[in-house]
Amino acid sequence: MVAPSNDRHVSITGTERIYDGFVRFDLVGLRVERAGREPLEYTRVVHDHGHAVGVLPVDETRRMAVVARQLRVPVLMTDDPDPFLIEACAGLIDPEDPDEETACRRECEEELGIRVRDMKSIGRVYLCPGTVTEAITLFLGTYTETDRISSGGGIDEDEDIDVMEVPLAELDRWRTDGTIRDAKLLMLLQALKLSRPDLFTD
Repeated sequence: MVAPSNDRHVSITGTERIYDGFVRFDLVGLRVERAGREPLEYTRVVHDHGHAVGVLPVDETRRMAVVARQLRVPVLMTDDPDPFLIEACAGLIDPEDPDEETACRRECEEELGIRVRDMKSIGRVYLCPGTVTEAITLFLGTYTETDRISSGGGIDEDEDIDVMEVPLAELDRWRTDGTIRDAKLLMLLQALKLSRPDLFTD
């Protein structure tokens, strides 16, 4: 096993914004100085998307959870037979959000139409660190039937989100049979199952 070391010094030699739209792409120059070896210099294209949150709301009494199903165009462009992914509720942190929990609550109300409570972070992860700056902080939260405030579905015109309330035992089956392909949801389900396996019984 290779242990972490500090035998490399990395510096950014320059950045150039090559696209600025819904997302941003930068061409980044790098110099890596290595002990006893020649320095490396190269460039990478980096996708700057901001940071995000993801949440799985759970009704512990009824052993249910609420998830979203929506079209993902990048998946449509692959050979995957189903571009509609079942996902954990997620979204970018807006500049006006004072913290990550506030962003989570807003996303749940917009996408799922529920008010989420008792949120607990399970960690901050990078889903595609080779090209994307985005880090996602993942939360488990709770809700009850009385926390439904709308039908959800998103607030933007191009959002077409199906809101699904699914038994946790069924979500766990979907986790193991490959139905769920969203990494956020897989991690949240695994964290919940490790801490509360009793919620996954039929």
